[in-house]
Amino acid sequence: MDFFRFTLFCLSTVGMTSIIVQGVIFQPFRDFISSRAEKKRQKREQIFLANGRLLWKFPAEWLNELIHCAQCTGFWCGLLCGFFLLPGPVEVSVGGYTAGSQSAMLFYCGTLFCLGTAGSFLSALGCNVIDLVFYRKMNALRLLEEQDRKLGGESAGGFADASSQEYSENSSES
Repeated sequence: MDFFRFTLFCLSTVGMTSIIVQGVIFQPFRDFISSRAEKKRQKREQIFLANGRLLWKFPAEWLNELIHCAQCTGFWCGLLCGFFLLPGPVEVSVGGYTAGSQSAMLFYCGTLFCLGTAGSFLSALGCNVIDLVFYRKMNALRLLEEQDRKLGGESAGGFADASSQEYSENSSES
Protein backbone atom coordinates (compact mmCIF):
# COMPACT_ATOMS: atom_id res chain seq x y z
CA MET A 1 0.00 0.00 0.00
CA ASP A 2 1.57 3.28 -1.06
CA PHE A 3 1.56 6.48 0.99
CA PHE A 4 -1.50 7.95 -0.76
CA ARG A 5 -3.62 4.85 -0.14
CA PHE A 6 -2.40 4.63 3.45
CA THR A 7 -3.31 8.27 4.11
CA LEU A 8 -6.66 7.81 2.38
CA PHE A 9 -7.29 4.68 4.46
CA CYS A 10 -6.53 6.48 7.75
CA LEU A 11 -8.58 9.57 6.98
CA SER A 12 -11.55 7.75 5.48
CA THR A 13 -11.73 5.21 8.32
CA VAL A 14 -11.60 7.84 11.05
CA GLY A 15 -13.96 10.14 9.16
CA MET A 16 -16.54 7.45 8.44
CA THR A 17 -16.44 6.25 12.04
CA SER A 18 -16.76 9.77 13.40
CA ILE A 19 -19.78 10.46 11.21
CA ILE A 20 -21.51 7.23 12.23
CA VAL A 21 -20.73 7.41 15.97
CA GLN A 22 -20.79 11.16 16.64
CA GLY A 23 -22.24 12.89 13.59
CA VAL A 24 -25.47 14.86 13.67
CA ILE A 25 -26.57 13.34 10.37
CA PHE A 26 -26.76 9.85 11.93
CA GLN A 27 -28.44 11.01 15.17
CA PRO A 28 -32.00 10.02 14.08
CA PHE A 29 -30.71 6.59 13.05
CA ARG A 30 -28.88 6.12 16.37
CA ASP A 31 -31.99 7.21 18.30
CA PHE A 32 -34.19 4.79 16.33
CA ILE A 33 -31.81 1.87 16.88
CA SER A 34 -31.47 2.74 20.59
CA SER A 35 -35.23 2.68 21.10
CA ARG A 36 -35.53 -0.63 19.26
CA ALA A 37 -32.66 -2.09 21.25
CA GLU A 38 -34.27 -1.07 24.54
CA LYS A 39 -37.51 -2.81 23.57
CA LYS A 40 -35.60 -5.93 22.54
CA ARG A 41 -33.54 -5.85 25.74
CA GLN A 42 -36.68 -5.81 27.86
CA LYS A 43 -38.11 -8.69 25.83
CA ARG A 44 -34.88 -10.66 26.14
CA GLU A 45 -34.79 -10.19 29.90
CA GLN A 46 -38.24 -11.75 30.10
CA ILE A 47 -37.54 -14.67 27.77
CA PHE A 48 -33.89 -15.46 27.13
CA LEU A 49 -32.16 -15.35 30.50
CA ALA A 50 -31.25 -18.74 31.90
CA ASN A 51 -29.46 -19.10 35.23
CA GLY A 52 -28.52 -15.42 35.15
CA ARG A 53 -26.49 -15.85 31.93
CA LEU A 54 -27.06 -14.09 28.65
CA LEU A 55 -27.87 -16.56 25.90
CA TRP A 56 -27.79 -14.21 22.90
CA LYS A 57 -28.55 -10.67 21.78
CA PHE A 58 -31.04 -9.43 19.25
CA PRO A 59 -29.51 -7.79 16.15
CA ALA A 60 -30.90 -4.39 17.23
CA GLU A 61 -28.98 -4.63 20.51
CA TRP A 62 -25.78 -5.60 18.73
CA LEU A 63 -26.22 -2.78 16.21
CA ASN A 64 -26.91 -0.31 19.03
CA GLU A 65 -23.62 -1.21 20.70
CA LEU A 66 -21.84 -1.01 17.37
CA ILE A 67 -23.01 2.49 16.40
CA HIS A 68 -22.22 3.93 19.82
CA CYS A 69 -18.67 2.53 20.00
CA ALA A 70 -15.93 4.20 17.94
CA GLN A 71 -13.62 1.21 18.26
CA CYS A 72 -16.28 -1.30 17.14
CA THR A 73 -17.46 0.82 14.23
CA GLY A 74 -13.84 1.60 13.34
CA PHE A 75 -13.10 -2.08 12.83
CA TRP A 76 -15.87 -2.48 10.28
CA CYS A 77 -15.08 0.84 8.59
CA GLY A 78 -11.40 -0.18 8.40
CA LEU A 79 -12.40 -3.50 6.86
CA LEU A 80 -14.61 -1.74 4.30
CA CYS A 81 -12.01 0.91 3.42
CA GLY A 82 -9.30 -1.75 3.20
CA PHE A 83 -11.47 -3.80 0.86
CA PHE A 84 -11.83 -0.86 -1.53
CA LEU A 85 -8.24 0.39 -1.27
CA LEU A 86 -6.33 -2.90 -1.50
CA PRO A 87 -5.88 -4.61 -4.81
CA GLY A 88 -7.57 -8.01 -4.94
CA PRO A 89 -5.81 -11.25 -4.04
CA VAL A 90 -2.86 -11.92 -6.31
CA GLU A 91 -0.51 -14.85 -6.57
CA VAL A 92 2.63 -14.23 -4.57
CA SER A 93 6.02 -15.47 -5.73
CA VAL A 94 8.84 -15.55 -3.19
CA GLY A 95 12.18 -17.25 -3.84
CA GLY A 96 10.87 -19.32 -6.75
CA TYR A 97 7.88 -20.61 -4.76
CA THR A 98 4.53 -19.44 -6.12
CA ALA A 99 1.66 -19.40 -3.69
CA GLY A 100 -1.60 -20.63 -5.14
CA SER A 101 -4.89 -18.82 -5.21
CA GLN A 102 -5.94 -20.25 -1.83
CA SER A 103 -2.80 -18.86 -0.18
CA ALA A 104 -3.30 -15.54 -1.93
CA MET A 105 -6.89 -15.39 -0.70
CA LEU A 106 -5.82 -16.27 2.84
CA PHE A 107 -3.12 -13.56 2.75
CA TYR A 108 -5.68 -11.06 1.41
CA CYS A 109 -8.20 -11.89 4.15
CA GLY A 110 -5.48 -11.66 6.79
CA THR A 111 -4.43 -8.26 5.46
CA LEU A 112 -8.05 -7.07 5.53
CA PHE A 113 -8.38 -8.24 9.13
CA CYS A 114 -5.21 -6.36 10.06
CA LEU A 115 -6.54 -3.23 8.35
CA GLY A 116 -9.79 -3.63 10.30
CA THR A 117 -7.91 -3.75 13.60
CA ALA A 118 -5.77 -0.78 12.55
CA GLY A 119 -8.97 1.07 11.66
CA SER A 120 -10.37 0.21 15.07
CA PHE A 121 -7.36 1.72 16.83
CA LEU A 122 -7.20 4.78 14.57
CA SER A 123 -10.92 5.45 14.92
CA ALA A 124 -10.93 5.18 18.70
CA LEU A 125 -7.94 7.52 18.84
CA GLY A 126 -9.33 9.89 16.21
CA CYS A 127 -12.80 10.12 17.74
CA ASN A 128 -11.32 10.82 21.17
CA VAL A 129 -9.15 13.59 19.74
CA ILE A 130 -12.10 15.05 17.83
CA ASP A 131 -14.21 14.91 20.99
CA LEU A 132 -11.48 16.47 23.09
CA VAL A 133 -10.64 19.28 20.71
CA PHE A 134 -13.91 20.28 19.08
CA TYR A 135 -16.87 19.20 21.18
CA ARG A 136 -15.43 20.22 24.54
CA LYS A 137 -14.39 23.58 23.16
CA MET A 138 -17.88 24.15 21.82
CA ASN A 139 -19.45 23.08 25.13
CA ALA A 140 -17.15 25.39 27.09
CA LEU A 141 -18.10 28.33 24.89
CA ARG A 142 -21.78 27.46 25.20
CA LEU A 143 -21.52 27.30 29.00
CA LEU A 144 -19.75 30.67 29.11
CA GLU A 145 -22.45 32.23 26.93
CA GLU A 146 -25.21 30.76 29.12
CA GLN A 147 -23.50 32.03 32.26
CA ASP A 148 -23.12 35.43 30.62
CA ARG A 149 -26.84 35.55 29.75
CA LYS A 150 -27.91 34.46 33.25
CA LEU A 151 -25.90 37.18 34.96
CA GLY A 152 -26.95 39.89 32.55
CA GLY A 153 -23.70 40.18 30.63
CA GLU A 154 -21.57 41.03 33.68
CA SER A 155 -19.79 37.67 34.13
CA ALA A 156 -16.67 36.77 32.20
CA GLY A 157 -16.35 40.39 31.20
CA GLY A 158 -19.32 40.21 28.86
CA PHE A 159 -17.65 37.39 26.95
CA ALA A 160 -20.57 36.52 24.67
CA ASP A 161 -21.26 40.13 23.73
CA ALA A 162 -17.59 41.02 23.26
CA SER A 163 -16.84 37.97 21.13
CA SER A 164 -19.92 38.50 18.95
CA GLN A 165 -19.02 42.20 18.52
CA GLU A 166 -15.45 41.29 17.51
CA TYR A 167 -16.74 38.73 15.04
CA SER A 168 -19.20 41.18 13.47
CA GLU A 169 -16.52 43.90 13.26
CA ASN A 170 -14.02 41.52 11.64
CA SER A 171 -16.52 40.19 9.16
CA SER A 172 -17.74 43.66 8.18
CA GLU A 173 -14.15 44.83 7.51
CA SER A 174 -13.48 41.99 5.05
